[in-house]
Amino acid sequence: MKWGIPADRLSDDQQLDELLARAVDDWLHPADVFDVARFSGLEDEEGYVEHAIHLVRELLGQGLVVAGDLSDEGFQPWSIGAPESVARIARRWREDHESAPTQFFVWFQGTEAGIDRGRQALGGRR
Repeated sequence: MKWGIPADRLSDDQQLDELLARAVDDWLHPADVFDVARFSGLEDEEGYVEHAIHLVRELLGQGLVVAGDLSDEGFQPWSIGAPESVARIARRWREDHESAPTQFFVWFQGTEAGIDRGRQALGGRR
């Protein structure tokens, strides 16, 4: 795995909170997801990618973020549902583990519920 594995570990919920805290002020991109997935402690590339997909599945499935494209016009949500979005993302990330963290074919925008949870996570850090 080309990204280092931190000594600290975070539970899945803590990883989701970290991603949502980042989504309070900005869109999330694959590098955010892969950065946070490192805190799972997984050391093999396939497990690392699968865990990143798991985090996206949870975020989308719980309605905490929406997937879409980012262009000069701003964020444009995909016109497909969460399961289809996860399938599209998983397919791309599984096809090319090496460049998955830097493939900007998808961005994530926090929903109202996701932003609220992100703010709560940020509040707990103070």
